[in-house]
Order: sequence, then structure tokens, then C-alpha cells
Amino acid sequence: MTGFQKQVNLTPAPAVEGDFASANPRSTYLAGPGGLVAGSEGVTVAKFAWVDDVDSTTVRSYGTFTGKPSGFVHREQQGLITDYLAESGMKVQQGFPITLYTEGDFWAKVTGATAATVGAAVYATYATGAITIGSAATGASTTASIGATFTASAGSPSTKLVVTSVTGLISAGDTLSGTGITAGTTVISQDSGATGGAGTYTISAANTTSAATVTAFGTVLNVTAVGSGTVLVGAPVSAPSGSVISSQISGATGGIGLYRLDVGATAYTASGTITTTGGVLTSWVAKSVAAVGELVKISTWGN
Repeated sequence: MTGFQKQVNLTPAPAVEGDFASANPRSTYLAGPGGLVAGSEGVTVAKFAWVDDVDSTTVRSYGTFTGKPSGFVHREQQGLITDYLAESGMKVQQGFPITLYTEGDFWAKVTGATAATVGAAVYATYATGAITIGSAATGASTTASIGATFTASAGSPSTKLVVTSVTGLISAGDTLSGTGITAGTTVISQDSGATGGAGTYTISAANTTSAATVTAFGTVLNVTAVGSGTVLVGAPVSAPSGSVISSQISGATGGIGLYRLDVGATAYTASGTITTTGGVLTSWVAKSVAAVGELVKISTWGN
């Protein structure tokens, strides 16, 4: 058992991450009726978290919008061990109640590359809610596109769209735009051809178009190269504005592949540089000295 005690320290550990660091006043996020609950991925204790800006109830351990976290998750023995043979766990499971603290003094673990000094700025990492000191976690620079442009025909009218000469990737759920295409028409499914490329597609409305230039766009980010960094779920992207990566659909984790965006594009985005943001400056500061990987006191209070 890797977690079995193997040594006794002369000086006890100052705390467990997520503990209160003082008896100073504390404030919590003002939740609506029913309070806050953990989202589908669960919420990690001792990290920052975000309240979903759509339902104002669901809490996630990654950014759900391009802004500061909603609060910090205090350790109050609310985590459950659900992994097979695991000896510990810091995750609050989906649907369980969550309290987020917006003010107070807490213990957290330093991540990133910079040690903590007293008064240093605390940043929240969009992908995990972890803290970094002095600067935001590194994002990623990618070559990516959203949607596709292609030549398409449909006649008589028809809900079948024959597609040729594709640049980009067509995905189910994409919105279509072009000559002869009714506004609001979307891709339902692909019937034939290479995935996302030339072939026949079922669309949501009957249209009549002949060899017209059509574009498709939606919530799928097609990353074809990663120049630097790692593409992480929860990270905001530079395009479309205000969108966050909500999941990875395919490909090597954090690398080349398809990613789902929480906010869809409003037009086809040709292949080019799309970057992600690593983290955001918070109103918290470090109140003790700590190396990377060690516990540090973080506080919203000036003294």
C-alpha cells in the first residue's frame, strides 16, 4: 500500500491543502435557491472553481468563462474515494453540494515553476483550478480551424447535401451558410465519404443549391498542429471570442485532435493560429514562503 505510513516527522505538517489558515473572517459565494452543486466531472478540493455562467448553479474545477474563478473550495471532508483501490481522494462527486469561499485565509499547493514569497500574486489555472505564483500557467499555441468551406449541391429541394472540394472539417451540428442555403440549416449526420470531408450529408432543412460555395461552422475546434504548450480542457481560446474548451473529442491528450467548444463560432474560421489562455490573475495573494509543490497560505486579506 503506497499510502501506508513509513516515517514519523519531528515536526507535524502545518496543514492539509484546503484547510483554513486562520480564524479570520470568511465569506462565501452568494448562491441562489438550491445552492451550488458539483458538475459532471466533479470538483477538486483545495483549488479554485468556477460557477457556470449559464445556470448559476453548476460548479466546475475549470474555467467556464474567460474570467476570475468564483471562489476557493475549502476542505471539509466532502470528497469521496471512488477509484478502485485508491487510498485517498480530493474530488467532490457530481451533484454533491459545494461551498465556494470568496474571502479568507487557506492552504493551497503551489504549482507551476515559481516558488511563493510573501505578498506574491496568486493566479488560477483555467484547466484545473490550481494556483501558480507571480504569473499565469502557460497556455498553448496551435494551428487550428473551425468548420469548413466547400462546394455543395442539393436539388428538388432535398435534405441531402452532396459535398466536394472540402477545406477544413465538417461536423454534425455545424451551421451552414451559402447561396441557396436557408438560414439556420445545420448538419444532422454524414451518410458517406471520408469523415468530415467530401461526401453526402443529411441536413436539417430541405434546400436547393447547385455547385455553390458553402461554409460550415460550429463548436468543433480542429487542431492540426501544436506549436507550444498543451491544449487543456477548461482553457479559453482566442477564437471564437469568449469560448472555452469544454472537452476533447479525439486525438492525443492535449495535442493534435478535435476539441469541443462551449460557445460556437458564428462563421467559418480558416486554419491559422489559435491560442489558449493558461490562467488568470486573482485577488488572492501568498502569505507565506513555499517551494513549488509545497503548501502555501493564500489570502484575500491585506494584513
